This record gives sequence, structure tokens and C-alpha cells, in this order.
Amino acid sequence: MTTILEALETEDRAACLAIRVEVFCGEQKVARDFELDGLDDLCRHYLARHGDRAVGTARSRPLDGGGVKLERIAVLKPYRGREIGKALTERALSDARKDGYATAVLHSQSHVGPFYEKLGFRREGDEFEEAGIPHVRMVMTL
Repeated sequence: MTTILEALETEDRAACLAIRVEVFCGEQKVARDFELDGLDDLCRHYLARHGDRAVGTARSRPLDGGGVKLERIAVLKPYRGREIGKALTERALSDARKDGYATAVLHSQSHVGPFYEKLGFRREGDEFEEAGIPHVRMVMTL
């Protein structure tokens, strides 16, 4: 069974970071200094656990103007296809609504755009490159 929790404890935050480094830096070859952007202390972090194993993460960051940006959504390869990314995103969106945010945005890797559209995001603007990977901006009214 998978549970989603807010990563408040030091060990949970470290698990979030380890997942990000494995997925983004290891698998996708994103530069470590890009991934470690210095914004983590401004963010709310989420951790997905399958049993006692940390398997996924996401973060949300407040934006000026009443919005929140969902970022660093990652699931370890053996656990993909089990709706863990969906559960992480839905938890972050639920908390954003409770906190009174009006909109949520994210920069989706282009090939994952349809996943976020199914969750209610809409594509906005043209494709762009971020960390050497094609992305699209996606927006949702909360």
C-alpha cells in the first residue's frame, strides 16, 4: 500500500532528495547543480512510501500572485505505473486548495503532458527546453 505524507522530518526530506537525484540526475542526466536549485527551503515537500520504502516525491512552491508551482515530481522506476505520481500531485493540489491558492502551474516534461491533462491541467504556450529536456507549461485553476 502506498501512502503520501508531507515530508517534515529530516530523514523524510533526505529521502525526497535521494529520489530526485536518482530520477533526475541519474536517469535523466540533469545536472546536479540545476536539480539542487536552492529553493527547497521555500517549498512544501511530499513523500510517497510503498510499505516502508520511499518511492516518490513532489514539492510545491508558492508564487507571487496567489499561485503555487508543483515541481520535482518523481517516482522511482520500479514503482511507475501504479498511480503514485497521480497521488502525489493530487495531495499537493489538495493542500494548495486548502491553503487558499487560486492557481497551480507546473513545467511538465513534454512526453508527460497528457498525464497532467488527465488531472485537469491545461497546456499553456509553446514547448521550451529546461535542463536539456523539452517541457510545456501547464496551468490549473484551483
